[in-house]
Amino acid sequence: MELGSNKVRSLNSSEKDSLPPIKLIPLENDNTASARNSTKLSNTSRRITAPTDIRFVKVQEFLRSNNLAPNSRKLYERELKRFLGWTQLHYHELRPRHLGLYKEYLRDEVKTDSEKPLSKSSINAGVSALKSFFKWMCYTYPDIIATNPTLGIKLEKVPLPPAQSLTDEQMERVWSALELLGETKQRDTALVHILSHGLRAGEIVQLNVGSFDGKLLFLPDTKTNEPRLVPLRKESRDVLEGYLRSRQELGEELNSLSPLMISHHASYKGERLSYHGIYFAVEKIGELADIEDLHPHQFRHTYATELLLLGVDPSHARKLTGHQSEKAFRRYTLRSEQEAAIAAYYKAIGEEESE
Repeated sequence: MELGSNKVRSLNSSEKDSLPPIKLIPLENDNTASARNSTKLSNTSRRITAPTDIRFVKVQEFLRSNNLAPNSRKLYERELKRFLGWTQLHYHELRPRHLGLYKEYLRDEVKTDSEKPLSKSSINAGVSALKSFFKWMCYTYPDIIATNPTLGIKLEKVPLPPAQSLTDEQMERVWSALELLGETKQRDTALVHILSHGLRAGEIVQLNVGSFDGKLLFLPDTKTNEPRLVPLRKESRDVLEGYLRSRQELGEELNSLSPLMISHHASYKGERLSYHGIYFAVEKIGELADIEDLHPHQFRHTYATELLLLGVDPSHARKLTGHQSEKAFRRYTLRSEQEAAIAAYYKAIGEEESE
């Protein structure tokens, strides 16, 4: 037993000599460890960001791929954001019943800033935005969504709004107001002549000097994505040519890609006249002409109505104005039909219409 014990002690002593030296590792106190962990968590939290809603990525692509006027783009974006906030379903999960429920939500729960229910026109704006978007989605990404969930959703029935045409007397006041302008007189006169041929403000923004061949305006990019030719009256052609000539006389070097309409704003002088610049110019003309809330689209309404009163075939008139929807164009035919009916009545009873 003793020999065994000595042997064990001997072995233990030998093993002890072969062990590596012991290193002391200082331990952090609780406060230091807590602070370090807190810093790590803080750094981690700073790196974490809210995940992007991939559904909205498709909305942004849709907005970029369509030639929308600024106001239309804002409306579409607002309505599509509202829809995405209403449901968490992905596009391939949506069914017509979901869209039906959303339309009920717009009608029964959404309120205006003045806490009033949405009008039928506002409900239709929301539904129309969804119809356009899902039509595009089905065409662009059939692997994501093969069936359009909005096909069975009908718009609210809304009475056709009357055309906001300017009267002959109002147009006379517009032409007179142009004479009162200073630096922008020549440009704004040319602008009103172009607006008076039914162009949308967004279409005018895109026009270059090369878009005008001396007689016609060529619009390659329109709201309906169809190119359009717009014939100009001789007076309007002369005004536009005079405007371009005056710019050359002031030293501007014009080429086919030069903007047709330029800004006179101090910060953007000589650059392409913007959509808001057109609205501001027309608003100023309206103030001088004493026409409340004059806006560019009223000239388009006036032109369309005028074409029909002149007896232009409605299908030709639609081609000139770029209206894709026959229903939307109906507002202009109503007045011409009414005028024709009145004239027919007086002719039938043997009286002159002017009596």
